[in-house]
Amino acid sequence: MDKITKKTLSDEALLLRVRKYCALRERSIREVSKKLYELGVLEDKALLVIEKLQQEGFLNEKRYVSAYARGKFRNKKWGKKKIEMELKKQGIAKELLEKGLNEIENVDYLKVLDGLLLKKWKLIKAKPGNSDYSDHDLFTPAMQKLINYAMQKGFEYDIIVGRVKKIF
Repeated sequence: MDKITKKTLSDEALLLRVRKYCALRERSIREVSKKLYELGVLEDKALLVIEKLQQEGFLNEKRYVSAYARGKFRNKKWGKKKIEMELKKQGIAKELLEKGLNEIENVDYLKVLDGLLLKKWKLIKAKPGNSDYSDHDLFTPAMQKLINYAMQKGFEYDIIVGRVKKIF
């Protein structure tokens, strides 16, 4: 614990600190609750602070889900399944999940998947001893590696198989 958390913060100082925390990037209610707990704020007071932040627009779950989904898709190239799983871990409501995931355009989704598949295919073929992977049957070890990789990234099996058949 740092020195600031050992002493009690005034209500205004606490609000200022949490507003700054929320202004850095979109935050979920769970993240803000955790931060307030770390600051030593009691549960009743934490609920009031969260309510105030929501009224002021510093905290918005819908905005958070949208930003999270877009960010993980663009930056980490995660599929919808992985994004959904991570958001569920954070206790996000199913309706908000669906809205956030629907913001990912299908065209972009397929382009990213195609790019990941092609990049991984080049790596699989480049490994020593893998020169015999020219056969593009879905049941070869190379294709299974490719499909497993895309599934680990959170893409749906049906979509992966369809893209693999189309590309190869």
